[in-house]
Amino acid sequence: MDLPLENFHLKLTIEGLEATDRFGKKLGSLLRPGSILLLEGEMGAGKTTMAKSICSALEINPEIVNSPTYTFAHLYPGKLNVSHVDLFRIERSEELDDFDREDLICDEGITLVEWPTFLENLLNHDPVLKLKFNIIETDCRSIMMISNHPYYRPLFEEGIFSGISSNCTVVETP
Repeated sequence: MDLPLENFHLKLTIEGLEATDRFGKKLGSLLRPGSILLLEGEMGAGKTTMAKSICSALEINPEIVNSPTYTFAHLYPGKLNVSHVDLFRIERSEELDDFDREDLICDEGITLVEWPTFLENLLNHDPVLKLKFNIIETDCRSIMMISNHPYYRPLFEEGIFSGISSNCTVVETP
């Protein structure tokens, strides 16, 4: 039985950097060209750390990946190119009017957007996967994966993220 699209969600609890890295690498290995990931969470929740792990899975040196807070976007060449966007400094959606789509979105590769609040409404017809990070403790995070697009259906299949690490637990599925 097919689930309604709004029910595409998966919640994980991840303890430690190693488990976070393994989850990010697994997720990165499953992404296809045109994937757009919206990374939400407070400062220090793990958004840039996740971006590094996803990039690593795409054969991009994670040491060159940093939050592009002042330049808004970095393009990293790899197995698939990655556009890493950080909109932390954007205070109004009108500020995005200065950008063309290709300045931020990598249609032939992967796009990772930190602080996506003002961009999200402009992506209504795009395949978007939202990752909501929540700090549980100093070294423990919950990540809620949400999508309303069938493009990401394979990521929500039972067991797709099992066995990554004993410190990565699926706590809720559709």
